[in-house]
Amino acid sequence: MQTLGKYLLSSVGKKQIMGLSGIYLYFFLLVHLVGNIGLLSGPEYFNQYGHLMLHTLAKIVYPIELTLLLAFLLHIGLGFKLTLENRAARPTRYAVNARKSGKSPLSRFMALTGSWMLLFVVIHVPHFRFGVTTSMPMVTYQGVEMRDLYGTAMNAFGHAWYTGFYIFSFLLIAVHLAHGVQSSLQSLGLNHPRYTTFIQRFSRGYAVVICGGFILLAIWAFVKSGGL
Repeated sequence: MQTLGKYLLSSVGKKQIMGLSGIYLYFFLLVHLVGNIGLLSGPEYFNQYGHLMLHTLAKIVYPIELTLLLAFLLHIGLGFKLTLENRAARPTRYAVNARKSGKSPLSRFMALTGSWMLLFVVIHVPHFRFGVTTSMPMVTYQGVEMRDLYGTAMNAFGHAWYTGFYIFSFLLIAVHLAHGVQSSLQSLGLNHPRYTTFIQRFSRGYAVVICGGFILLAIWAFVKSGGL
């Protein structure tokens, strides 16, 4: 137990736990994007998909949502803690830029993009998952009443301000992913000159595919809902 405690309090331990939680969250984004693509299939398909996840499979989905929340809070908390510790260890800035020090220029924006991600989650999740900021319209298919998640999404993206906020958020998330995926993998030991370039390209490609997918869906929903 003492050895475990030292590991959890060490810089290496924090980085590896942060890396594991990050990979879990990055994978969730992929799953979430695949689910959101269902919007393209129309209201009945998307609403039935939502009912399946939130009602039929609730006993499985709820624990997963809890682990995602814990992973997110852990990831954000450790990120801020490591940032503060690094700044405390280096009270004066080195007279070199990120490129000369060997760090990715994107690493400088991790705290900023992480902070914005926290704001985005606080606004986005309560609205779509729990209907906190709006009523929860219901629809009925084949005698089964369920939430009109399709209508909720289209109504939200029908507002230019929300679509703009959503797109801007995913542009910042893309910046976070472009460095975060690489950093998470390297913190778990995948750090070797032979495949560093591949990991960097994979990280940036993943960011483009995931965030680009969410952004394109937002633009589609904005146009579909009569935003233009």
